[in-house]
Amino acid sequence: MLRGAVLVAVAYAGLLVLGALGLWALEGTPRAPNGTHWDPASALLFVTTLLTTVGYGSVTPLSAAGRAFCTAYVVVGVPVTMLTLTATARRLMGPLVDRPRRYLQVRWGFTRHGATHTHFVLLVGVTMGVLVLLPAAVFHVLEGTWSYLDAVYFCVISLCTIGLGDLVPAETPAQPFRQLYQVGVAAYLLLGLTGVLLLAQTFQRLVELHGVTSSPAGDAEEGAGLLEGTRDGEKPARGDRGSAMGDTGGHRGGDNKMGERIKGGDNWLHCVDPIILGGSGFVGVRNTAGTPIGAAPMLKEGSGPPPC
Repeated sequence: MLRGAVLVAVAYAGLLVLGALGLWALEGTPRAPNGTHWDPASALLFVTTLLTTVGYGSVTPLSAAGRAFCTAYVVVGVPVTMLTLTATARRLMGPLVDRPRRYLQVRWGFTRHGATHTHFVLLVGVTMGVLVLLPAAVFHVLEGTWSYLDAVYFCVISLCTIGLGDLVPAETPAQPFRQLYQVGVAAYLLLGLTGVLLLAQTFQRLVELHGVTSSPAGDAEEGAGLLEGTRDGEKPARGDRGSAMGDTGGHRGGDNKMGERIKGGDNWLHCVDPIILGGSGFVGVRNTAGTPIGAAPMLKEGSGPPPC
């Protein structure tokens, strides 16, 4: 998995470098109409704004060859960029969304809804701090003529891919370390858009939790939510061939362990009875005294507490 992620990152970096070198070769010659505005770092920043659809518009190709190159490059590069950033955000969902949310449930006793809402609020705050407020302070210092409000405005407009072009960084030719600054802005746009996509996917999970939209992933989490005690007292429908608690088939033991603790009635249960209800896809649930209290959907094998 890590090797695949590295290969994708290297391939995408190669796409950016290829575009930058191609535009620099076509537009950065003395014969080009705006050749003095192009260098490798400027071309890299330009193709980054091109592929991320930010598009400040302060520097554009003016030659016929440069415009033809941009047309072909965008047709290939924009879908690749969207797929790459979306896949990266999905990979980050585990360590940055799912694990913290489970930690709030297990360590602090939050319900599933409570943990999801709390985590989302915290994620919004961290995203604003890391991707807007802190970079804005850097832009405010490096640009000199920008106020801090201008810098915040630039960050928000850029990460929303609006790119009005009224404020563009690294435009002063005599600016110290200008080319390094332009490479840094390009990296900021890519990382920032990945963070925005992560926030958007987290918000989608929040919306699905409230039933506004539905998806296979949301349905799976809804089944897990029953085991976490977020749908107290509700019993799922059994299959046509299932019976109340019969047709157990003698299947006990650790082969069908289920998810975390189950809340039944007013008391938290610390174990479940993994008895398959005939053909229904559910397992019988009983409390620690051995009294059957209902049924719950089976989760994947090997998860959760041992059977009663």
